[in-house]
Amino acid sequence: MPPISWLSCYTASVFFVFDAYGTLVELDDFYGRLQSGFALRGADLSPEIVTRAAHREMRFYMAHAQSARDENSWRDLRFLCAQVLANAIREQAEFSLSDEQTLEVLSEAIVFRAFPEVREVLDLWRARGATLAVASNWDYQLSQVLQSLDLKDYFSFIFSSAHIGFEKPAPEFFEIVKREVQKVRPDSGVLFYVGDHYEKDVLASRAAGFTPLWLVRETRDVASGETHESDCNVYRLRTLKDI
Repeated sequence: MPPISWLSCYTASVFFVFDAYGTLVELDDFYGRLQSGFALRGADLSPEIVTRAAHREMRFYMAHAQSARDENSWRDLRFLCAQVLANAIREQAEFSLSDEQTLEVLSEAIVFRAFPEVREVLDLWRARGATLAVASNWDYQLSQVLQSLDLKDYFSFIFSSAHIGFEKPAPEFFEIVKREVQKVRPDSGVLFYVGDHYEKDVLASRAAGFTPLWLVRETRDVASGETHESDCNVYRLRTLKDI
């Protein structure tokens, strides 16, 4: 693909829609917090056991995030995630903590942080007149998470899959996002979707008429789909600064 430096000439008509997890935010030492939380309650587990169990819990959450559309359903999902985590540990080691205690550990361990470059990049593009939004597979608390990190005010809208009723890569997800873009900026000329998952972000957004920007960070805590080096029709970013 050609370089995207030409964007600086068209910032007033640019609209960026960002994925959230893996793109704007990540978990802050999730595995370490889990291990410490379990140890404080008398369960000394190796990093390998905790990491394997955490990956299973994360996959379960991602598959069911859309169902958490309000406080009650979110609490139900969090408890189910705790059960998945506890069972995954029990398959690997002696583990006497209850599901309720595991829920306490899990809740304490879920702390988000923004990637280091996020605020700088958002400040830059907002100052240039670009419009910014978020649309991501997440439960109903996505807006609250971004608010807690002082990121919410950068965005014209924040849509989660729980809010939309569809999750990526469903075409309906991106069609609803596009309709909202038209409400916010009817004159929007260049519409980008920035995400880290090839199938869910790149392929799905491109099929919906977005220009995808594929964020392939050097390190990630969970896999973000296959890397398709043969796809020459997508801009690759190593960091959001590459925009």
